[in-house]
Amino acid sequence: MKSGLAFLAIASAALMTGAAEAQDDDAALGSVYVRAGAGYTFVNNWDQDFTYNPDAVFVMPPPTGQTIENGDGVIFTGALGFDYADGIRTELEYRYAATEFDSVTLADPMLGPVAAVTANDDIKGHFLMSNFYFDFNNASRFTPFIGGGVGGAFMENENGQRDAALALQARAGVSYELSSGFLADVEYVYLRTNELSFGPDIDDFEPSGPVGPNIGDDRYQASSVMMSLRKHF
Repeated sequence: MKSGLAFLAIASAALMTGAAEAQDDDAALGSVYVRAGAGYTFVNNWDQDFTYNPDAVFVMPPPTGQTIENGDGVIFTGALGFDYADGIRTELEYRYAATEFDSVTLADPMLGPVAAVTANDDIKGHFLMSNFYFDFNNASRFTPFIGGGVGGAFMENENGQRDAALALQARAGVSYELSSGFLADVEYVYLRTNELSFGPDIDDFEPSGPVGPNIGDDRYQASSVMMSLRKHF
């Protein structure tokens, strides 16, 4: 009887050890996760130059540019990622941002600063980003992280004109483990695009082409504070 109990104890211990090793192996393989979040964004003001068709003739000198004083806005994001379980994560992220502006002022050569009438009340952006993260794992529920990303920005200005540009971002934050495989992230994100150009392309300025203006020589730069929920599978 005693030898039978000893055998059962040894077998149970072996099974528990095997299960623990299997769990460790699964953890070592990493996990897929999904993330969804929202936050506030603060966009730098835009100082834009106007370029017209050199063949166009004007009765009065047209505005030479404009200044857009941007206010704050909102962002919504969703991502699909993979946690490699060694402090490295990668993900594909979609983000939508809408920023209201306080004013649009034209630089008129004759009248000076003139308030402009716009078609929209905000500036919209769609971003598709490929991100990477470094998690500073520790024994607590709090995990600091840093990261960055590269992707594309698809912008719509105050008059409904669109352009696309390369976008880069840097981010830093901290995650909190709410339960096993379920985390809350709070982070700061800085995003910057290449220069944007709205309206007709300068290459299209021909004697029979558009008058313009081409609106350019500035880029989208935003600082955002965001909170996300992340679920690992």
